[in-house]
Amino acid sequence: MQRYTSEMKTKHIILSLILMLLLPSCATLRGYDYTVEDLSLADKNLSRIPYNIKRYKNLKRLNLEKNHIKHIPAWVSSLDSLSEINLNYNQLKLTKADIRHLAKVKRLLMTDNGIEKLPSNVGLLQCKTLVLARNKISSLPASFAEMKNLRNIIFYENDFSEIPEPIAQLSSLREIDFYKNHIKVIPDFIGSLDSLEQIYFSFNEIEVIPDTLRNLKQLKYFYIHHNKILFLPTWMTRMDSLERLGVGFNKLLEIPALSQMKSLKEFDCEHNLLEDCPWDLIEKGNMDILVIRDNFFKFTPEEKERLDTLNVVY
Repeated sequence: MQRYTSEMKTKHIILSLILMLLLPSCATLRGYDYTVEDLSLADKNLSRIPYNIKRYKNLKRLNLEKNHIKHIPAWVSSLDSLSEINLNYNQLKLTKADIRHLAKVKRLLMTDNGIEKLPSNVGLLQCKTLVLARNKISSLPASFAEMKNLRNIIFYENDFSEIPEPIAQLSSLREIDFYKNHIKVIPDFIGSLDSLEQIYFSFNEIEVIPDTLRNLKQLKYFYIHHNKILFLPTWMTRMDSLERLGVGFNKLLEIPALSQMKSLKEFDCEHNLLEDCPWDLIEKGNMDILVIRDNFFKFTPEEKERLDTLNVVY
């Protein structure tokens, strides 16, 4: 009997150690405090979302980044309080079932998962913020147009060669980010998304800013660095909402009188082909950031001395 008891204790210890290795979350679920609202299991070598989390009925934000998670279990949809789930840097396969299980989450982060295609039922998602940066997506299914709650869509560093048509139906969008793709044309329908406040199209192959963008009366941030822009349309001087404008690393030969822009606080035109320095903008006086370096300006010693007293990078 003593030998049997000793063997049982040994087996129990070994089993406990194995469970700790296989389920590292068990030791990190905050002492099983099921009332918590924020839970982080980042970088825990997880291959699946621990079942214990189902008991966290008050959970609002779940951080699972830097693991090896491939699918979303059905019970995740029962977490009625869950508003944000961070699945950045995992190995998501993202099936139709995964979309159903994530449908109620309001803020969904899935950066760098190697995702090549979104399931056809993606329109079931009710999220306001969708982050799919650093994946391999090149198109969107038609149902994407059904995501009427979307406010922020982040697609930077993907494989888009054009901005997909379903986005034209998302009239509530506040932010759109296609930084570092392969886009050549800004479609006219972007100008009909009149709730837009932030646009990020840097590192693409765009040559023209379409006239329809003049309709964006709430636009505050517009970044279009590292493209092939030849000129800025004069109507931009009447965009009184615009606060930050980045057009560096393009092919601009001249710029309009941007000093007329009432709200402009940041302007970056570095590394273009400009010969006439925008003195009117420099003398505007209330700029937070003004970058004009790497153009073809020729300054007198007096002008350089004047620039040195201002908040200008030249």
